[in-house]
Amino acid sequence: MFSSQLVILEPDTASIDRSMASGSNEVFAALVVVAIASFVLIYLYAEARKRQRQPPGPWPWPVIGNFPALGGLLHQSLATLAAKYGGLMYLRLGSLPCIVISTAKAAKEFYQTNDANFSARPTRLAYTMFNYNEVNYKTLALTSDVHHWRKLRRFFNTELFSPGRYAAQQTTRAAEIEHMIKLLMEDCKTTGDAVDVRAWLYGVTSNTMTAIFTGKRYFGTTDAKMKIERENLVKMNNALFEIAGAMVIGDFVPYLSFIDRLQGTRAKFQKATDEAEKFTRKVFDLDKHRQQYEERKNDPSYVPNVAEVILHTPLDDGHIPSDKDMLKILQEFLNAGTETSATLAEWAMAELITNPNLIKRAQAELDGAVHSHRLVEEADLPNLPFLQAILKETYRLHPPVPLLIPHQANQATELQGYHLPAGTMALVNAWAIQRDPSVYTNPDTFDPGRFLEHPEVNHLSASDYFELIPFGAGRRMCPGYNLGNTSSLLMLANLLYVFDWSLPDGKHTVDMSEHMGLTVGLKTALVLSAKPRFELDEACPSPTAIHNP
Repeated sequence: MFSSQLVILEPDTASIDRSMASGSNEVFAALVVVAIASFVLIYLYAEARKRQRQPPGPWPWPVIGNFPALGGLLHQSLATLAAKYGGLMYLRLGSLPCIVISTAKAAKEFYQTNDANFSARPTRLAYTMFNYNEVNYKTLALTSDVHHWRKLRRFFNTELFSPGRYAAQQTTRAAEIEHMIKLLMEDCKTTGDAVDVRAWLYGVTSNTMTAIFTGKRYFGTTDAKMKIERENLVKMNNALFEIAGAMVIGDFVPYLSFIDRLQGTRAKFQKATDEAEKFTRKVFDLDKHRQQYEERKNDPSYVPNVAEVILHTPLDDGHIPSDKDMLKILQEFLNAGTETSATLAEWAMAELITNPNLIKRAQAELDGAVHSHRLVEEADLPNLPFLQAILKETYRLHPPVPLLIPHQANQATELQGYHLPAGTMALVNAWAIQRDPSVYTNPDTFDPGRFLEHPEVNHLSASDYFELIPFGAGRRMCPGYNLGNTSSLLMLANLLYVFDWSLPDGKHTVDMSEHMGLTVGLKTALVLSAKPRFELDEACPSPTAIHNP
């Protein structure tokens, strides 16, 4: 007989567990894929909806926006993108909507239709730390408070940049360039060393600004104390310009601002601003200027410097700014007026030394206008159209601030039919605008002759010639444009009139590559050989004479 036996099979629990786990992993993976796909689809749909009313531009990445499309020198990378997307381009920088103006046509429409709507300035870590860690900026260039800006602008137009005040400062400007020219002539005779053109130009502009503002001279003196303070002045300017031009991730993606702390950005900025604050208090010494004003205000021969004027002249609301705010306003003007004019004149000399025929033509014009062995004076400048054309062409090719200080929309607005929400940042790329091929033939070539053919193009106008806007345009145009332009022109005129220039022995070319900061200058300081063309008339003052404006 056959016997039957029931066999009970034990389940393989390990296998079941593995199967269930594998199934769970597959489900989880599928859910992740679905979630990512849904996020991408929602993101693409949302972006597509928004972009229907926005100017053309590259497609932004999630979170970081269009930062991956930017690289190297920002004004150049933005110009490259604009060549593809147009003169009015939209970017999203992190979470911040941004438009970029890159052609003269777009600049004209922007300033003529939206100047008031974009009169605010964006909040930036560097600006905030410069303003005592307060977001309500009080300086003329950075404030977004329209009422405060108007008060400051009216004050400075009256007290600092008025025709009368500007004319009164002519003696100071002349004295400082005479001082540095005489020292340069002595150096050529005694040492014969090649000239650090950048250092010389910086010395002239710095002396001019500190003489106008405080009655002090830091460059071209043998005083040991002034030498130390001069080194501090250079360090302060370099540090402030470096942080002002820095890209900080937290400015564009606020919830990633912790990265700035981890990278030491905040600590670096704080150190730079603290040192600048300490030195600024020493340079301007407001209490000393108050005392000097009280002691001499009744003296008919007394001409107060800018610091003394500001300390004792109320704004049109009857109030005088606090010392804290006063120092920042003075520091802003000092930094801007020193760096930009020197940078432009160095670019001009770099372009000219590679075009010796232009130097000869400029010198022939100077010889015909000046007629004697004296320094070129401001009264001579209107008689130098070719030299003015050289300066305009330098502004065009090498604007010291290629990306103008950013604007921000204080309300939602329309531009070229596109909707721009409140808070949109506007970057005006003067570098790209001034190389616009629809305006300039051979735009990358240094050709001063183009402005001899079109002398009406006025880069000092706030509202007429948008193809050349090195000082900006509209209501937030740089208020010191006249001083900056005259300083650059006067330095260039005297360098070309008094000296012959050549490349040092062994040098055949000039490195024209750019160094990026808030201002964009030559990456390598320009060094040239100088030879005096004549002896200056003895009527010129001694180089050691200290000018006390």
